[in-house]
Amino acid sequence: MKTLKDLRPGEKAKVLAVEGCEEIKQKLYDLGIIPGEVVEILQDAPFGGPIKIKVHDYCLALRRKEASCILVEESK
Repeated sequence: MKTLKDLRPGEKAKVLAVEGCEEIKQKLYDLGIIPGEVVEILQDAPFGGPIKIKVHDYCLALRRKEASCILVEESK
């Protein structure tokens, strides 16, 4: 199973599930990262920096720890 942090810039994926503690899960849900949504990787910062994604019509920067909690299925 892939997570959001495994994707490269330009790739899109559908969110299957959000795992982890309830605190992180609720934060991601509040940001619009819910099962069924399609997200696009815009930028992957070097040296373990944040991952910039697009969800709905806005951009977010997620820590790699948060991105590793999001299970995805690649879209075409």
